[in-house]
Amino acid sequence: MPITAGDIARQQTLKVKADAEQDRMDEAEDRLNLYVDDFEEIIDKELADQFTKKNYERIKLFINGSQNIVKRVINEISIIYTEEPTRITDPESDRYAEIVEETRLDLKMKKVNRYTNLFNESIVKIGPREDRLKGWQIAYDILTPDMTMVIQNDDDPTIADAIIYMRAWRDTKNKINSEYHVWHVDGTYIVYNEKFQQKEIIYHDERKSEDSEWAYPYKNSDGDFVLPFVVFHRTEPDNDFWDRDSGRDLINATIAVHMKMTLFDYFFKTASFKQIYVIGDISKIPQSQVSDVLSVFSAPAEPNAQIGVLDLQARLDQLREAIQFQINSIINNYGISSDAFSLSVPELSGRALLIKNRSLLQMIADQRPLYRDNETELFEKTKIVNNAWPGKFEKINEKTKFSIDFREITFQDEPKVELELQAMKLKSGLISIGQFYLEENPDIGTIEEAEKIIKANFKELGIVIEDVPEVDAAINAILKQRTNQQSNEGAEA
Repeated sequence: MPITAGDIARQQTLKVKADAEQDRMDEAEDRLNLYVDDFEEIIDKELADQFTKKNYERIKLFINGSQNIVKRVINEISIIYTEEPTRITDPESDRYAEIVEETRLDLKMKKVNRYTNLFNESIVKIGPREDRLKGWQIAYDILTPDMTMVIQNDDDPTIADAIIYMRAWRDTKNKINSEYHVWHVDGTYIVYNEKFQQKEIIYHDERKSEDSEWAYPYKNSDGDFVLPFVVFHRTEPDNDFWDRDSGRDLINATIAVHMKMTLFDYFFKTASFKQIYVIGDISKIPQSQVSDVLSVFSAPAEPNAQIGVLDLQARLDQLREAIQFQINSIINNYGISSDAFSLSVPELSGRALLIKNRSLLQMIADQRPLYRDNETELFEKTKIVNNAWPGKFEKINEKTKFSIDFREITFQDEPKVELELQAMKLKSGLISIGQFYLEENPDIGTIEEAEKIIKANFKELGIVIEDVPEVDAAINAILKQRTNQQSNEGAEA
């Protein structure tokens, strides 16, 4: 198909769009690099900006990223898919169940949840893909904002009229090629090279008939073109497609912590050795010799020359407290208790963790409706993509409806803590002895039956202890051993 004037105008628009979006994409790339521990270049730049060249050359050797707050926070708050949700199709669709299993959708959505919290947005692309061994399958690809641009709708800028994503590959050791895939709601899908020159037409809006080789295949029941993408937003957008501000506090705090940790290691070294000083004609001493506290240098032999050592006093405890304060400040902004960063599982009961993480749970509750809508849209668009290729896939019934049930996040109490709580309720008269037993064995039936059983158990136990007193000590030892074992299992989990 020849290139039209509209195609040329589209190419120019895309190039201008790419130039305008570069800063946003670079910032998104920094977020990803921080999350995957590829941050040395970011910290190196910060050090170069904040210190003179000589000091920078010394300090950069100590770049420290042992406290990756971005990764810790994102992983802590991305727990919507910790428990696999229940996806329901009505009528039941074996084909969709097959797609869920083939794509390992639950694992994919865990990553989508994390990327959405990291970038504020992520996009899932749905499309057919041929596997050399398994044949044709539906594939879900995650697109992140560092590789994606959108053309916003003129009337509603929160909606994308076009989605553009970049693909890159390495031809040789030093040469990286890239191309841009542009999907538009007008029924076009065109691939451009890195200079935004048209490379390949996949679908085109100027097709003459439905039988055209360029005919766009994805349409809804009304016949409108549908982009095979689902956009996940961390929060409902107001007046822009991208949320450009949320999360910067986390990124900035993480960089600040990396900087302080780097300085901590540097000061630890400098405070561990005595600094040499010289009084005399230091102009004759090569400057390269005094570049570090460990450097050995020679001084001119003059009558008044003096050489000595100086004890450096670095307040490492204050710097350590500043690092901890910065960490606690930022994680509290995200609803995470500082205990989650410092205490092991057995040190807090499930009920205490529940109280401390109320803000986090509220955040999850606010996001769950968005993910419920996104999963529904994912099903509907998967159905459209799947059914557009009848020769490749078994159809999904057009009338099939979808729903999803997310499991509630729970904090399990240790058995000992729960037993003590129930015993206190019993002694306080809040529950009967039968209700006390039903907490342990709810399948017994009625409260009356439970009361008979527990009384019989106590009576039998009393008789045994009276006849064999050693049994009482043995039972206590067994209970202690069992409690310790459960606590260890909880810590490992």
